[in-house]
Amino acid sequence: MTVYAIFSDVHHRNDRLERALSYLATRQVDVYLQLGDLGPSPLPLLDPLPVRHTFGNWEVSQLHRFPPERQPEIAAWPAQLAGEGWLAAHASPVFPPECTDLAATQRYMAQHRPRWMQLFPSLLHDEKAVWAAFAELGAQGRRVFFHGHTHVQAVQQLDPDNHYRRLTGPIMSLHPDAITLVGVGSVGVPRDGNALRCVLFDDVAWEVELVGISWPGTTHLSI
Repeated sequence: MTVYAIFSDVHHRNDRLERALSYLATRQVDVYLQLGDLGPSPLPLLDPLPVRHTFGNWEVSQLHRFPPERQPEIAAWPAQLAGEGWLAAHASPVFPPECTDLAATQRYMAQHRPRWMQLFPSLLHDEKAVWAAFAELGAQGRRVFFHGHTHVQAVQQLDPDNHYRRLTGPIMSLHPDAITLVGVGSVGVPRDGNALRCVLFDDVAWEVELVGISWPGTTHLSI
């Protein structure tokens, strides 16, 4: 069994990341997944941890702002993270196949000049992108996709009868034949209240826990 703590969109807010990591240290966490729009200043906070990174649109456009000695490392961050039955990325599982890492994505953008929202659509507001994500996961035989980018914690599911529904937490056991999109929310700039958002994922029980961590303006752990 592996328990993943999955978070995104820190946006340079070291103080908020420190608060989230302090809380997560009280929970069973085996691996941390960081899904992009991190910024350079929080990197040292994550260096001691068992963390896997993927990039967001901010890293693609702002790689030059990272310390020079770390830019080759960041440029090699993959476009997606994957495990048995699951996938994680900043925005969508639908991504150009040649964009294997951050550096390749920069080259793709320089050559093809797509709009940012073509590569990084909102799975909260773009209905076509939502259905494309379900189709891509089905084609890959994946059951769940974790994403950031929207800054909102939201879970969307296509059940075995192809019925769409929104799931609410805090703890959800994922149906083995459903396809689920899990927006992990934002640690740094949440748009769904003051709590700092992330999720915990148990890859044996196939259980997702929506986590909200108290921050000034909240008086309790909100999940």
